[in-house]
Amino acid sequence: MDDAPLTGTLIGAAAAASRASVTVSPDGRGVDVPAPMVASVGDIAGLAPRRARGDGGEVAAADVDLVDALPRDLAWSTVAAWLTAGKSVSTRRARLADLAAWLRWLQAHAPGLALLAATEDTVTGYREAIATGTARAGIKTPGKPLSAASVARRLSSLASFYGYAVRRAGLARNPAAAELVERPEVAGVGVTPSRTLGEAVALLEGAERIAPGHPGDAAAVALLISTGLRAAEVAGLSAERIGTDAGHYVIRVRVKGGKTVAVPLPPRVCALVLPRTEGKRPADLIITREDGRPFDRWRLTTALRRAARAAEVDPAGLTPHVLRATAATLLLDAGVPVELVQDLLGHASPVTTQRYDRGTRRLDGHATYRLASILAGGA
Repeated sequence: MDDAPLTGTLIGAAAAASRASVTVSPDGRGVDVPAPMVASVGDIAGLAPRRARGDGGEVAAADVDLVDALPRDLAWSTVAAWLTAGKSVSTRRARLADLAAWLRWLQAHAPGLALLAATEDTVTGYREAIATGTARAGIKTPGKPLSAASVARRLSSLASFYGYAVRRAGLARNPAAAELVERPEVAGVGVTPSRTLGEAVALLEGAERIAPGHPGDAAAVALLISTGLRAAEVAGLSAERIGTDAGHYVIRVRVKGGKTVAVPLPPRVCALVLPRTEGKRPADLIITREDGRPFDRWRLTTALRRAARAAEVDPAGLTPHVLRATAATLLLDAGVPVELVQDLLGHASPVTTQRYDRGTRRLDGHATYRLASILAGGA
């Protein structure tokens, strides 16, 4: 493929599937122009579009279509290559959702501005809009500001994308770099709600109760409450990842960031999970619907609520991430060292893990309860 100026370089996904071009950027750098080997970002592993309930799709079709609607030039090819480069399915899905939100905001607030033409001021305006609730697009509930953690995550995704574009597309500057666009201060305590120890115990019992009629649901719930795994990690668990090590049954999970960790399975969880491996080929998923289709996070939520009803636990707001937060909170409250909890959750930094330390025991004896007692006595 002949070298060509970066502006207007056409990288058709089919035509350039196996070829890339080294061209010279305006500042004289050699740039390895991306040529992703896909015709749609929906062809990337983990990003199959969900167009109907239960069709096996993994992400919102509207997000895939929005990205695929970009001109098939340097912008689309850079996005597709950046998504493909994600180390794990969960990373790719988060990247797609964050970039789709950014594209929607650009369409509403900066119509006509090309994706690779965004500036520091554009990104700053985006930060302010989603943080203050003034965004007309790019958020689920217009008028409702996003949390500081959500704003910081979106800016981090944009910084990753534009940093990639600097390296692969010849962009002169990363407009979302942290030194240019300040991040909001994120609270030291996470905001994802967790359930009590009693509810967690009841949910495991609920999983056992539904096992005869819904064995896949039961195994999924047991894994979520007992291991703290992410929804994508549970849904993507294949038979070859379950084995033994030093007398323990373990699952080897590739967590966010690409690292593989071994997670031992307690006996009660083994009783629900191991039967799912019988007759499976190594690459076969073990958490599937009755017709063999894989679970997604919405189907996992259905399984959780089914177990909750069987255990007479309030199912409202119960999601896989709530169980992950519950597992982390219970461990930290019990005094388990943060580095062990970090290893279980697959966090790259202990700072992330510490956000699950809610100080539940401290809350039980909080001064506000003493104050309430004083006020009640005074009344």
